[in-house]
Amino acid sequence: MSFFATVAYELSPETTPEARKMLRAELVGRRYQDRLGGRLLPANVVWIKRSTKPGETVDHLRDACSAELREAVAAVSARALPIRLVRGWVQVTGAGTYGLVDADASPPSGRRGAGENV
Repeated sequence: MSFFATVAYELSPETTPEARKMLRAELVGRRYQDRLGGRLLPANVVWIKRSTKPGETVDHLRDACSAELREAVAAVSARALPIRLVRGWVQVTGAGTYGLVDADASPPSGRRGAGENV
């Protein structure tokens, strides 16, 4: 069975722009995607489509994504680039919907946008 895992992460302020770029490249090199439909995802977010092996659950996939994020940070650190993972978030989903938020779109007719609740 296939699942989608979204990984969001926060790096310390001391992490250099070069190290941030290298981490994203390291994750993409590990089959994570930093784009959806050709559009770039928000900074510090990647996703991957994964399948479970017999006997595995979504918890195994979450743990694998967590380990891969830590391994990617370690790989960047091994290049003598200052980087530190502060926290991360992994969500594994198998159904439903997903997509990027269009920041320039108007709210659907009859719905209020942010800041219009007054």
